[in-house]
Amino acid sequence: MTGDVHHRYPIPSDIRMYTRDEVAEMIGCHKDHVVMLSEVGCLTSIRIGKRYMYSYEAIKRFQHDYEGFDLSNKVKAIEAFRKVSSRN
Repeated sequence: MTGDVHHRYPIPSDIRMYTRDEVAEMIGCHKDHVVMLSEVGCLTSIRIGKRYMYSYEAIKRFQHDYEGFDLSNKVKAIEAFRKVSSRN
């Protein structure tokens, strides 16, 4: 699902799925950081076969919910996840 793939039908952004590498590029971090954010629960993914994929909505929700939080390491990400979870 890279940018060079030609599809028979256009894929709307609200249903397109993104790989860990694509998400890392979008949010400006390393792929391993995306994995950590998923493991903590900050960024939800869907496992399809052997790949973990991220929906446009999950990325937007992450961006909205974690704005202003420090997610630079696992301890801080867990703390942020607890705070965000307690809001709901």
